[in-house]
Amino acid sequence: MSILIVDDSMLNLAYLRHVLTEAGYEDIQTAYSAEAALERLGMDGGKVPRKAAPFDLILLDIVMPDMDGIEACRLIKNCPPYSDLPIIFLTGDRRHFKEAFGAGGMDFIEKGAPEYELLARVQSAIRLKQETDIRKSRETGLIKELHLAKRVQKSVLPPPFVEPDIQIHSQYIQSDEVSGDMFYWTRIDENRCGVILIDVAGHGLSSALISMSVRSLLAGMVKRLAEPVEVCRELNKQILSLFGGKRGAVYLTAIYLLIDIPAGEIRYFNAGHPPGLLFCEDRPAQYLEGTGVPLGLRKTLKGESGVCRFDGASKILLYTDGLVETPRASIRDGIRELETYSSRIRYLPNERFTEKLAERGRGKEDDVCIVSIQLG
Repeated sequence: MSILIVDDSMLNLAYLRHVLTEAGYEDIQTAYSAEAALERLGMDGGKVPRKAAPFDLILLDIVMPDMDGIEACRLIKNCPPYSDLPIIFLTGDRRHFKEAFGAGGMDFIEKGAPEYELLARVQSAIRLKQETDIRKSRETGLIKELHLAKRVQKSVLPPPFVEPDIQIHSQYIQSDEVSGDMFYWTRIDENRCGVILIDVAGHGLSSALISMSVRSLLAGMVKRLAEPVEVCRELNKQILSLFGGKRGAVYLTAIYLLIDIPAGEIRYFNAGHPPGLLFCEDRPAQYLEGTGVPLGLRKTLKGESGVCRFDGASKILLYTDGLVETPRASIRDGIRELETYSSRIRYLPNERFTEKLAERGRGKEDDVCIVSIQLG
């Protein structure tokens, strides 16, 4: 542990060094002025050091010639590498306390105070510094892990799907480092494609872990079962099995489409998800409304698949509620605004269409996921 003592009195410096050395503190450095202290910290000439000097505590006299301790404290605490460095003021005059604490000092020691009081305050300040360093180290490690989790999560997202009769593009906007939104698509056979979008309740790491668990199930489930109601019932069963089946503990909304391109038919199951929007040429948008409750709430998932038809050049828009939710506003109003805007730009190339919609989703408090399917 390293302590820097700053005082213009050689007598005070000698006394403090002696008391601290006798108490077992070995790395004790001294400075005779505020300017000399700033130089020790790498802050001379107004510089901001890239790395903090290895001090755990500064004992700082208030009354010194040229620059006083209060001004020095203010400069040190405003320097990012030292924002958490504890500073204890040395003073014989209580009149300075208010200004000293306002500058960022954490404590004070009155000159002439008993040795036990000095040592108790020093010990308390150093313990706080150590706890702060441990917390910051853990936070740094957590941030690195979140960045890794974000890369892993994005790596399992399917790439754009571009074929003559169908194109699928997406936008994935995370409010935190990781997201509870997830999507998947695949060609089931030469005629049919399956597309699913899920939104796990909640935010952050816990939701992301659930969405990744669900993602691991989707490929086999969609190709094996294909039919929307069967896929969603099986997914509901797996969620209850994986996460304990406690009512309300873990649930997610989902919308799954089975698109039969030659037949011009879309079979879908909407488990509590915002309605998908189907745009066919020169017709108002058709809503792919809810056909069942969110997954993970009930052991038995009731409801049947919905059916709609398309012809000619058509577009299907799927999205999570983060795109249409606004504080103190109805989600229905948000959906209508999205429908109006999407109708105006639906003739854009599919990838550009999703990019324009993503502009509306940036800066939202919730995760936002957008999937657009161009048919024909």
